[in-house]
Amino acid sequence: MRETNKVKRFFDKRVNKFDSIYDTKKKLVWKVLDFIFRKSVERRFELTCRELDNIRNKKILDIGCGTGRYSVTLAQKGAFVYGIDFSQEMLNTATGFSKDKGADNLCVFIYGDFIDYNFNDKFDICLAIGFFDYIKEPIEYLKKIKNLTIERAILSFPAKWHLRNIIRRLRLKILDCPVYFYSRLDLEKILKQSGFDEFSIRNIGRDYFVIVKI
Repeated sequence: MRETNKVKRFFDKRVNKFDSIYDTKKKLVWKVLDFIFRKSVERRFELTCRELDNIRNKKILDIGCGTGRYSVTLAQKGAFVYGIDFSQEMLNTATGFSKDKGADNLCVFIYGDFIDYNFNDKFDICLAIGFFDYIKEPIEYLKKIKNLTIERAILSFPAKWHLRNIIRRLRLKILDCPVYFYSRLDLEKILKQSGFDEFSIRNIGRDYFVIVKI
Protein backbone atom coordinates (compact mmCIF):
# COMPACT_ATOMS: atom_id res chain seq x y z
CA MET A 1 0.00 0.00 0.00
CA ARG A 2 1.36 3.45 -0.89
CA GLU A 3 2.28 5.56 2.13
CA THR A 4 -0.19 8.26 1.09
CA ASN A 5 -2.97 5.68 1.20
CA LYS A 6 -1.91 4.68 4.71
CA VAL A 7 -2.03 8.30 5.85
CA LYS A 8 -5.41 8.82 4.18
CA ARG A 9 -6.83 5.72 5.84
CA PHE A 10 -5.48 6.87 9.21
CA PHE A 11 -7.18 10.27 9.00
CA ASP A 12 -10.43 9.00 7.49
CA LYS A 13 -10.89 6.98 10.69
CA ARG A 14 -10.12 9.89 13.01
CA VAL A 15 -12.22 12.77 11.75
CA ASN A 16 -14.25 13.04 14.95
CA LYS A 17 -11.13 13.13 17.15
CA PHE A 18 -9.06 15.42 14.94
CA ASP A 19 -10.17 18.74 16.49
CA SER A 20 -10.59 17.50 20.05
CA ILE A 21 -7.80 19.74 21.33
CA TYR A 22 -9.96 22.79 20.53
CA ASP A 23 -12.96 21.43 22.44
CA THR A 24 -13.36 23.46 25.64
CA LYS A 25 -16.09 21.16 26.98
CA LYS A 26 -14.09 17.92 27.02
CA LYS A 27 -13.43 16.00 30.22
CA LEU A 28 -10.57 17.05 32.52
CA VAL A 29 -8.57 13.90 31.82
CA TRP A 30 -8.50 14.71 28.09
CA LYS A 31 -7.52 18.32 28.81
CA VAL A 32 -4.57 17.05 30.85
CA LEU A 33 -3.50 14.55 28.18
CA ASP A 34 -3.73 17.19 25.46
CA PHE A 35 -1.62 19.55 27.56
CA ILE A 36 1.03 16.87 28.03
CA PHE A 37 1.13 15.42 24.52
CA ARG A 38 -0.44 17.97 22.14
CA LYS A 39 0.28 21.40 23.59
CA SER A 40 2.33 22.37 20.53
CA VAL A 41 -0.71 21.73 18.30
CA GLU A 42 -2.54 24.49 20.13
CA ARG A 43 0.59 26.65 20.20
CA ARG A 44 1.17 26.53 16.45
CA PHE A 45 -2.47 27.51 15.89
CA GLU A 46 -2.04 30.52 18.18
CA LEU A 47 1.21 31.56 16.47
CA THR A 48 -0.31 31.24 13.01
CA CYS A 49 -3.30 33.39 13.96
CA ARG A 50 -0.95 35.97 15.48
CA GLU A 51 1.28 36.01 12.41
CA LEU A 52 -1.72 36.31 10.09
CA ASP A 53 -3.52 39.11 11.85
CA ASN A 54 -4.10 41.61 9.03
CA ILE A 55 -5.09 39.41 6.10
CA ARG A 56 -8.33 40.90 4.77
CA ASN A 57 -8.67 40.15 1.04
CA LYS A 58 -5.51 38.03 1.06
CA LYS A 59 -5.61 34.77 -0.89
CA ILE A 60 -4.47 31.82 1.24
CA LEU A 61 -3.82 28.16 0.48
CA ASP A 62 -4.22 25.75 3.42
CA ILE A 63 -2.36 22.56 2.47
CA GLY A 64 -3.63 19.47 4.26
CA CYS A 65 -6.50 21.56 5.64
CA GLY A 66 -8.15 18.67 7.48
CA THR A 67 -11.39 19.71 9.16
CA GLY A 68 -10.87 23.34 8.20
CA ARG A 69 -9.91 24.78 11.58
CA TYR A 70 -7.26 27.10 10.11
CA SER A 71 -9.17 27.77 6.89
CA VAL A 72 -12.34 28.91 8.63
CA THR A 73 -10.53 30.96 11.27
CA LEU A 74 -8.58 32.83 8.59
CA ALA A 75 -11.71 33.31 6.48
CA GLN A 76 -13.36 34.90 9.50
CA LYS A 77 -10.53 37.45 9.38
CA GLY A 78 -11.57 38.35 5.83
CA ALA A 79 -9.19 36.20 3.78
CA PHE A 80 -10.16 34.09 0.77
CA VAL A 81 -9.05 30.59 1.73
CA TYR A 82 -8.54 27.50 -0.40
CA GLY A 83 -8.11 24.30 1.56
CA ILE A 84 -6.85 21.11 -0.06
CA ASP A 85 -6.88 17.63 1.47
CA PHE A 86 -6.94 14.08 0.16
CA SER A 87 -9.41 12.91 2.81
CA GLN A 88 -13.00 13.41 1.68
CA GLU A 89 -14.17 12.71 5.23
CA MET A 90 -12.09 15.61 6.49
CA LEU A 91 -13.39 17.90 3.75
CA ASN A 92 -16.99 16.99 4.51
CA THR A 93 -16.42 18.14 8.07
CA ALA A 94 -14.59 21.29 6.90
CA THR A 95 -17.49 22.22 4.62
CA GLY A 96 -19.99 21.84 7.44
CA PHE A 97 -17.75 23.76 9.83
CA SER A 98 -17.40 26.69 7.42
CA LYS A 99 -21.19 26.87 7.01
CA ASP A 100 -21.76 26.74 10.76
CA LYS A 101 -19.35 29.66 11.22
CA GLY A 102 -20.80 31.68 8.33
CA ALA A 103 -17.53 31.52 6.39
CA ASP A 104 -18.55 29.27 3.52
CA ASN A 105 -18.60 32.21 1.08
CA LEU A 106 -14.87 32.74 1.70
CA CYS A 107 -13.77 29.08 1.76
CA VAL A 108 -13.20 26.69 -1.13
CA PHE A 109 -12.32 23.11 -0.26
CA ILE A 110 -10.50 20.97 -2.82
CA TYR A 111 -10.34 17.19 -2.81
CA GLY A 112 -6.94 16.14 -4.06
CA ASP A 113 -3.28 15.38 -3.38
CA PHE A 114 -1.34 18.65 -3.14
CA ILE A 115 1.70 17.43 -5.07
CA ASP A 116 -0.41 16.26 -8.02
CA TYR A 117 -2.98 19.06 -8.13
CA ASN A 118 -2.63 21.77 -10.77
CA PHE A 119 -3.40 25.19 -9.31
CA ASN A 120 -4.44 27.94 -11.71
CA ASP A 121 -3.09 30.82 -9.64
CA LYS A 122 -0.65 31.82 -6.93
CA PHE A 123 -1.46 32.63 -3.30
CA ASP A 124 -0.36 35.48 -1.06
CA ILE A 125 0.23 33.02 1.78
CA CYS A 126 0.57 29.23 1.93
CA LEU A 127 0.09 27.14 5.06
CA ALA A 128 1.29 23.61 5.68
CA ILE A 129 0.63 22.96 9.36
CA GLY A 130 0.81 19.35 10.52
CA PHE A 131 1.40 18.36 6.90
CA PHE A 132 5.09 17.50 6.66
CA ASP A 133 4.75 15.02 9.51
CA TYR A 134 3.62 12.53 6.87
CA ILE A 135 5.88 13.45 3.93
CA LYS A 136 8.94 11.28 3.38
CA GLU A 137 10.66 13.47 0.77
CA PRO A 138 9.73 17.10 1.57
CA ILE A 139 11.88 19.03 -0.92
CA GLU A 140 9.58 18.47 -3.92
CA TYR A 141 6.65 19.73 -1.85
CA LEU A 142 8.58 22.74 -0.55
CA LYS A 143 9.61 23.74 -4.06
CA LYS A 144 5.99 23.61 -5.16
CA ILE A 145 4.98 25.75 -2.17
CA LYS A 146 7.67 28.28 -3.10
CA ASN A 147 6.38 28.48 -6.68
CA LEU A 148 2.81 29.01 -5.46
CA THR A 149 3.58 31.65 -2.83
CA ILE A 150 3.76 35.41 -3.32
CA GLU A 151 4.56 36.68 0.19
CA ARG A 152 5.28 33.99 2.78
CA ALA A 153 4.59 30.45 3.88
CA ILE A 154 3.97 29.13 7.37
CA LEU A 155 4.98 25.53 8.00
CA SER A 156 5.38 23.08 10.85
CA PHE A 157 7.65 20.07 11.22
CA PRO A 158 7.75 17.55 14.08
CA ALA A 159 10.95 17.74 16.14
CA LYS A 160 13.27 14.75 16.10
CA TRP A 161 14.05 13.10 19.45
CA HIS A 162 11.53 15.08 21.43
CA LEU A 163 10.15 12.75 24.11
CA ARG A 164 6.55 13.23 23.01
CA ASN A 165 7.49 12.38 19.44
CA ILE A 166 9.29 9.19 20.49
CA ILE A 167 5.99 8.07 21.99
CA ARG A 168 4.16 9.33 18.92
CA ARG A 169 6.47 7.39 16.60
CA LEU A 170 5.67 4.15 18.43
CA ARG A 171 1.94 4.87 18.48
CA LEU A 172 1.72 5.60 14.75
CA LYS A 173 3.86 2.59 13.91
CA ILE A 174 1.30 0.41 15.69
CA LEU A 175 -1.47 2.18 13.75
CA ASP A 176 0.44 1.66 10.46
CA CYS A 177 0.74 5.36 9.69
CA PRO A 178 4.14 6.68 8.52
CA VAL A 179 5.55 9.75 10.30
CA TYR A 180 8.82 11.66 9.85
CA PHE A 181 10.82 13.90 12.17
CA TYR A 182 13.37 16.66 11.71
CA SER A 183 16.23 18.33 13.54
CA ARG A 184 16.91 22.05 13.17
CA LEU A 185 19.89 21.23 10.96
CA ASP A 186 17.67 19.01 8.79
CA LEU A 187 15.25 21.90 8.33
CA GLU A 188 17.92 24.46 7.51
CA LYS A 189 19.32 22.09 4.88
CA ILE A 190 16.06 21.19 3.15
CA LEU A 191 14.76 24.78 3.21
CA LYS A 192 17.92 25.99 1.48
CA GLN A 193 17.81 23.11 -1.00
CA SER A 194 14.21 24.07 -1.77
CA GLY A 195 15.25 27.60 -2.70
CA PHE A 196 14.27 29.49 0.46
CA ASP A 197 16.81 32.12 1.49
CA GLU A 198 14.94 33.92 4.28
CA PHE A 199 13.32 31.88 7.02
CA SER A 200 12.91 31.58 10.78
CA ILE A 201 12.71 28.34 12.76
CA ARG A 202 11.14 28.33 16.21
CA ASN A 203 11.06 25.35 18.55
CA ILE A 204 7.64 25.15 20.22
CA GLY A 205 8.07 21.80 21.96
CA ARG A 206 6.89 18.88 19.88
CA ASP A 207 7.14 20.91 16.67
CA TYR A 208 9.22 23.45 14.81
CA PHE A 209 7.23 26.47 13.66
CA VAL A 210 8.71 27.83 10.44
CA ILE A 211 8.05 31.08 8.55
CA VAL A 212 9.61 31.49 5.11
CA LYS A 213 9.52 34.73 3.13
CA ILE A 214 9.56 34.91 -0.64
